Amino acid sequence: MAITLGSLTFDEARTTVAESHEEVGGRNERAIVIKGVIVGKTTVAAIHAELDAILDTASVEDYSVELSLRAGRRLNVRRSAFFREVNGEQLVGSFTLELGAKNAFEEATAETSTNWPITASGATLNQTAAGNVYAEPKITLVATGAVVNPTFSDGTRTIAYSGTIADGETLIFDAAARIATLEGVDVTPYTTGVFPRVSPESTVLTYTDDASSSHTATVTVAFRNRWW
Repeated sequence: MAITLGSLTFDEARTTVAESHEEVGGRNERAIVIKGVIVGKTTVAAIHAELDAILDTASVEDYSVELSLRAGRRLNVRRSAFFREVNGEQLVGSFTLELGAKNAFEEATAETSTNWPITASGATLNQTAAGNVYAEPKITLVATGAVVNPTFSDGTRTIAYSGTIADGETLIFDAAARIATLEGVDVTPYTTGVFPRVSPESTVLTYTDDASSSHTATVTVAFRNRWW
């Protein structure tokens, strides 16, 4: 598969990539080194223009650009270094692009999403991640009637919201972002516990709520498979 960085596609035959994991500030990051050769240009200016395009694709300020090294997977990266060399006589250029991914896990470019109609406290849903490490789900609950003190658990980790979600309102538990919102407003301070995960070995998610709740809602569980 051709390596892509943002809208840029590298020449498979003239590009190599190396990856490593590094500990930075007490957390793991993935370092990627892409090396390539530029040929087939008729002028030195054209070689520099292509090298400039590579340089400009990845920001040094933030992890805003997507890098795809394998089909169906992505990393968000920033540029940490760039080296170039141009042989004007032979009209050949070469480059070394060093990138860093703050999140060391690759994730799927496409989301896995499952609808989960809730009709009772204690409802369960079986989910399995297709990667080789746990996935971090976004759980979206749209209340039918008044839903009081809803919780979601994976059997080990439980996230709970203290309050009432009125009929038609939307509560979101976003494990990847570590945030809970109600109608778009941050309500994370009104939650307790730890966000559930979905493991490759299969996970049973369990929903519970208060006895005074309507016990009815439409829930969607969405996540991106991840690889170490």
